[in-house]
Amino acid sequence: MIPTHNYTVFQVTFLLILLLLLGCKQNNNHQTQTDSLQNDSSDTNIRYAKGFRISHSENYTRIVINNPWGKDDKKPYAVYYLYKNDSTNLPDEGFKLKIPIKSVVINTFSYFEFLRQLGELDKVIGVTDAHRVYNSTILQKIKDKQIQNLGDPFNPNVEKTLMLKPDVSINSAYAQQDMHSEKLLSIGIPVIYSLEWMEKSPLARAEWIKFISVFFDKEPLADSIFSEIESRYIAKTEIVKNVKNRPAVLAGDNFQDTWYVPGGKSFNSILFSDAGLDYFYKDDPESGSIGLDIESILIQFGNTDFWFGCDAGSYDELARKDKKYMLLKSVKNRQVFNNRNRTTPSGGNDYFESAIANPDLVLSDLIKAVHPELLPEAEFTYIKPLE
Repeated sequence: MIPTHNYTVFQVTFLLILLLLLGCKQNNNHQTQTDSLQNDSSDTNIRYAKGFRISHSENYTRIVINNPWGKDDKKPYAVYYLYKNDSTNLPDEGFKLKIPIKSVVINTFSYFEFLRQLGELDKVIGVTDAHRVYNSTILQKIKDKQIQNLGDPFNPNVEKTLMLKPDVSINSAYAQQDMHSEKLLSIGIPVIYSLEWMEKSPLARAEWIKFISVFFDKEPLADSIFSEIESRYIAKTEIVKNVKNRPAVLAGDNFQDTWYVPGGKSFNSILFSDAGLDYFYKDDPESGSIGLDIESILIQFGNTDFWFGCDAGSYDELARKDKKYMLLKSVKNRQVFNNRNRTTPSGGNDYFESAIANPDLVLSDLIKAVHPELLPEAEFTYIKPLE
């Protein structure tokens, strides 16, 4: 399953510690005003994503990030005006950024893959949580001191960031309030907010490559890349379209006595359906996560065929954590998978970096695990069976 922040159990630990301060008016506050172009539709072809729109004028490009927490559609989360010529006359509101941007610090691992696909990884000059990075190019540049470690992703080193003088900082927006972004804005560093994790389908999340591409003046390339991803993803869904056997699936793991499973309208639920799986909550209206205790898991998912996203490396480890795990059919039949196929000794995990930009590979993993006869030559990218 694709990682994100609201999506499921796997990253709930990252979510619980985030309180951020409402974002972006021009010059240090979140965008709250309505401008004359607020209701324009995107003239860039956005086929799945709901969180942003892109429109072009003769002299500048306008990007709007919709506010997923706001009740007023006329008040976006942020508005950007991107220009190439310093003499361009721009509207008063919003962020103004000259493109293509030349340097960036990143506080969200999922953008490494977007930038790699666009050929822009060389623009990264600072990252947070450096020891958890998986991308080999970024790791080597950290080792060579070409990329600086800015520390804790929830409390990055602002002074160090300022010394780097980046054109922008890419920050995940976890709520209406974002204290770290406010600090950066107050010292003159523009912030690009990432809200791809709020999208409700795998392809919608991957389509945010179009969003970030505009800042590097590579929109046509992003459209081409996404079209190929979309084609590969749809082709995989066609493979399982007519399968009669749809095994039942369990997701996630127990975290501090709560097991978070995906809601029926979540992107993971869509993934399960597209992979030819049956999911207990497929008809549930929730798009986020559903918290259950272990007893409810045993009742609702005790006879589930497959379990994905297990937070263990072996069945022995599972037994040591909680013997109740051993009651699950998926455990008894050795059909349990974790997301640790691509990791580093220091804690890097490619599942939390590149999977969001490669939903076709995530889907392929699920199909390979559940219907191996349909993809006999495929190898797992992100998941692996427990030892």
